[in-house]
Amino acid sequence: LEVDKWKGKRLNLIAETVAGGSEWKTRTRLSDEMSDEDLVYREEYRPQFHFSPRRGWTNDPNGLVYYKGIYHLFFQHNPYGTSWGNMTWGHAVSNDLLHWTEKPDAVIPDKNGVIFSGSAVVDWKNTSGLQKKPVKDKSGNIENPPLVAFYTSTGANRGKGPSAQSMVYSLDEGNTWFKYPRNPVIPHIIGGNRDPKVFWYEEKKNTNGNQGKWIMALYMDKEDYALFSSGNLIRWEKICDIKDMGCSECPDMFELPVDGDKDNTRWVFWGGNGKYLIGTFDGITFKKEGGPFDAKHGGNDYAAQTYSDIPASDGRRIMFSWMSGGQYPGMPFNQQFTVPRNLTLRETPQGIRLVIEPVKELESLRVSNPVTLSVKLKGNEIPVNIPDLKGELLDIEFLFNLKNSESRDTSKTINIEIFGQTISYRKNINTIEMEGIRAPLTPVDGKIKIRLITDRTSVEMFANDGSVQIAKCFVNSRKSPASVVISGNQDLESFEATVYNLRSVWKR
Repeated sequence: LEVDKWKGKRLNLIAETVAGGSEWKTRTRLSDEMSDEDLVYREEYRPQFHFSPRRGWTNDPNGLVYYKGIYHLFFQHNPYGTSWGNMTWGHAVSNDLLHWTEKPDAVIPDKNGVIFSGSAVVDWKNTSGLQKKPVKDKSGNIENPPLVAFYTSTGANRGKGPSAQSMVYSLDEGNTWFKYPRNPVIPHIIGGNRDPKVFWYEEKKNTNGNQGKWIMALYMDKEDYALFSSGNLIRWEKICDIKDMGCSECPDMFELPVDGDKDNTRWVFWGGNGKYLIGTFDGITFKKEGGPFDAKHGGNDYAAQTYSDIPASDGRRIMFSWMSGGQYPGMPFNQQFTVPRNLTLRETPQGIRLVIEPVKELESLRVSNPVTLSVKLKGNEIPVNIPDLKGELLDIEFLFNLKNSESRDTSKTINIEIFGQTISYRKNINTIEMEGIRAPLTPVDGKIKIRLITDRTSVEMFANDGSVQIAKCFVNSRKSPASVVISGNQDLESFEATVYNLRSVWKR
């Protein structure tokens, strides 16, 4: 527990329930350093470029907001153990989405309960009035706007109270966070309502001087969500229901151009398991045009959230997701996030669909001089090994040229084996599968593209430029050298591979 904020004060530690033989008194100490700090980021199963907390458990990414060149990443955090519990908002910052500096926990439990998931925004116009001393530049823009975050308080009254939506704010660029004194801002409504996602909606037409408003997407109960609006981030009213999502929890909502055309946009409404709707939104009502569709197909991928306040000059919709269910034997931390991803909308033969690809910053970790391979197959080759691979941190790009055949033999597959994980493509039914996780994948001009990103305990697959993505955690014994094997050549004419080694983001 970081106690810097209480320096000079008396701190009382109270053990409410103590098991027989507990050593809590003798093991408690005050120190200028975290225990075993010299081992942090050097552990055997520490992800080397996927975010994981220094210590403790993490799950959902929270409060993703960009401000003054800094990406803020908050996350569900148990600071005191490697299993779920004591939910708190951890905090880390980065200027490139890859190299993270972990800061003290930002939001800790209080009388309203523990701290569940939520989001954050920059209140550029100080609509909340929380910045009492706004400083304006020559253009009238506020130079020191408050950062405001929303989260679900749950288990008030020592775990007996219902969930409600609360608010914190920062007046020093996200370093220090204060609880809003009249929390919660939205009392309990129904069921397990939680996970507020807040964003600014700019009016397309300026009517009666109103240029925009705040919108909150909130999970309600079962498979139902709702939208709320506010002019000041404090007083909220319900404006719209969104029902039958096919999932629960962790909503997100954002507008994207279709195929990059800013005059042709759609809104995406997103749920916890990666189901999403495509539709239109006029500031009052979300009208569904299609879905729910699957952006994810199972595996270790849940509770994704996108960044707010990415500058228009960048224009990307950047997302992190929790790689749920991973195993990290004997480690002082538990769970990790995916690589950061960029989301776009693409017109496909099936309609408008979401496309998910790694952000371009990931390429900055590539080591020069990649291994390349180009193989023409005649149908009788033994499995092909990609030679001269080193290490576990890999970024691999494949291009498979398929044979023009109408075979219905379901046993024919194209297989990629990497660190004991198998990816299989079945041409006859146009599906790709990774360790039991299956998704549809249709060739484009007789070709399929597959990109694999591997870390010590995970592999992420992006197929056909992000039309399919699957994330998988695994425990790699690391007792054998890196190897990638291509087999099952019956439906394969030729293939090309480019393999980059990646650098660790931690100082070694």
